[in-house]
Amino acid sequence: MNRMPIRSKQILAISLALTALIPVVTFAAEFRSGNDASYLKNETINDDLYLIGGSVTSSGALRGDLITFGGNILINGTVIGDIAAGGGNISVLSDVHDDIRAAGGTVVVQGAVGGDALVAGGQVTIAGPKVGGDVSAAGGVVRIDVPVIAGDVRLAGGDVRIDSAVNGNLDVQAESVTLGPNARINGTFTYKSPKQATVEAGAVVSGETT
Repeated sequence: MNRMPIRSKQILAISLALTALIPVVTFAAEFRSGNDASYLKNETINDDLYLIGGSVTSSGALRGDLITFGGNILINGTVIGDIAAGGGNISVLSDVHDDIRAAGGTVVVQGAVGGDALVAGGQVTIAGPKVGGDVSAAGGVVRIDVPVIAGDVRLAGGDVRIDSAVNGNLDVQAESVTLGPNARINGTFTYKSPKQATVEAGAVVSGETT
């Protein structure tokens, strides 16, 4: 029997976790779908919003949760609640005050995240100004370039690089692991890899390295 690689298991688990955010019965929510589904900057929605389409754009400020699926997803309006996104290419350029869960071919998060970030994709980049909770990410290529991550970080992938200050612990399973010069790991650093981790000049691990 062929066994699924660790990386594939991690990506599948994170992708399935997205479905937990979608309730069976939804009240006080707005649904929009179509080839081009959008929420414009000059609009106001105080409830949850579902956007489903080939191309999805959310530019307005949203007080509820955003649940979106599409081929190309662009989120550049602030979301006060959570974001759950699944698609081909996902770009989150604005802030999300709670959690973000996203799975796609390419996932880029450049806004601040107030809660946790749970992301999976072929290529994953998390590079916003901060993450207020934990980070869990899996992908073929994973790049974490957040100045401050308040919680723990768990990463799985082929090529993983982290260049962030992590207040908690860092746990990585990958084919290659790199700590960039701005990496500051206040907790423990645990990794599993066929190669020794690359620790660039300037990187600091305060806890134990295993």
